[in-house]
Amino acid sequence: MDPIRLPELGHLPAVLEGLARNTALPEELAARLLPYAMAPLRLALRKGFAPGPALCEAFLARGEAEALAHVRALPPEFAARLAADPDPEVRAVRAGRESARAGRQERFAADAAAAVRVALAGRPDLPAGLLAALAADGDAGVRGAAASRGARLPQELLRGLLTDADPKVRSAACRHRPPRDLHAGLLADPVTRERVVRHLELDPDTAAGLAADPDEEVRVQLAAHPALPAELRDALARDPSPAVRGKIFVRDDTPTALRTEIHAWLTAGALRAEEDWHAAEEEDVFCEISLTFLELDSYPWVTDDPAPHANSPYVGMRRAAARSGRLPAAVLKGMLADEDPTVRFAALRGTPDVDLALAEDIERRHVPMKGSPQRPADHVAFPPGTLRRFATDPEARMRVLALRDPELPAELRDRLAADQDDAVRRAVAEDPRTDARTLLRLLGDGSAFVAQATAASPSLPPEAMRAVLDRAAEERRGSTPGAASGWE
Repeated sequence: MDPIRLPELGHLPAVLEGLARNTALPEELAARLLPYAMAPLRLALRKGFAPGPALCEAFLARGEAEALAHVRALPPEFAARLAADPDPEVRAVRAGRESARAGRQERFAADAAAAVRVALAGRPDLPAGLLAALAADGDAGVRGAAASRGARLPQELLRGLLTDADPKVRSAACRHRPPRDLHAGLLADPVTRERVVRHLELDPDTAAGLAADPDEEVRVQLAAHPALPAELRDALARDPSPAVRGKIFVRDDTPTALRTEIHAWLTAGALRAEEDWHAAEEEDVFCEISLTFLELDSYPWVTDDPAPHANSPYVGMRRAAARSGRLPAAVLKGMLADEDPTVRFAALRGTPDVDLALAEDIERRHVPMKGSPQRPADHVAFPPGTLRRFATDPEARMRVLALRDPELPAELRDRLAADQDDAVRRAVAEDPRTDARTLLRLLGDGSAFVAQATAASPSLPPEAMRAVLDRAAEERRGSTPGAASGWE
């Protein structure tokens, strides 16, 4: 094989960070990478990167025991070493991460450091004996962690935690359904009142008292209670709190006229906030926030019976109806023209044999939700001819779709690799079919994001990875002593 000839690496730190995220990085190269990219390697360990013995030793040699402790499946000898590490923070990480099969949970439960016991107490897989011991621990933080665990607590333990002397422990324990005979005491306790409301079997007097509670969060919980009396529901629909009114809005038993009134009130406040956000009244700001929550709510009662809500004036309900999977195809097709991009997207996902021109229009008008990589095109089988047409589209987000053609001609792939938009070049770098020649060129891309994505590609030849590390070593040797070099 011809020797690798790297381009000029204008963004070498980004390239090194990309290598740290590369799932195909050989272990011996990962060890060489440690001095240059410790931060991304720490992140890789948290996200499932499993180092072998040599790399484990390299981490420990650099004082990175805590970073290494986050690996769930460590080689046994290193798991044992870290479980006995002198640093309690390292032992705490292991207590929360390692498998119960390792047989060290009793040791962690008896650890002198409360942080270790806290980490162990929050696990959902503890045997009954250890859980009981931790629920009675002398440290309130440990008891609180036991109270907060996701698994169901035995009633006798739950009782003790709900009546604990520490208010944080009592509050944490209220995430579980408390015994009925403790309800009155929990309601009388300001620390637990808000959390116990959802578990109550409401009687009229209790409900009336909660509806008049000065604590907004108590009223929010009451507004969501399924047994809320109708007269209190109607009263809370005019509560001064936008969050309380929002909870009444999303109830299945709220009358149409009342729901309309709530939405109009929230909308008016939101509009005032939009006019001048910095000078807006707090109530108006929260009106806008509440409206956003109404759009994002799951509306389970709409999902159960979506047909009456397919044309709802409220976008959150239309979204729930479109996502339900229970609408006839004819109704879903009608929702493909909805004004809301999320509704159109959900309807498209459930519509078989959608018209390709309409699907393309929905894709072009789609507004991605923050943090979601999904797009309408993920659910449409555009033919090769359409995908190749996208390669020369004026919109970068459409040009990216051309890479979905499994037999995209080389000239179009090369054109995309040299695209003026760095998002397109980055997509080429992330494509597992991109050849080594193109990847080598993209390592020297003018965009740090493209260079980093290229270095993270498992298709990058190991020889290129080794050459990058050689280049990094050369630059480090040539850097001016005492100058800021960018290396860790």
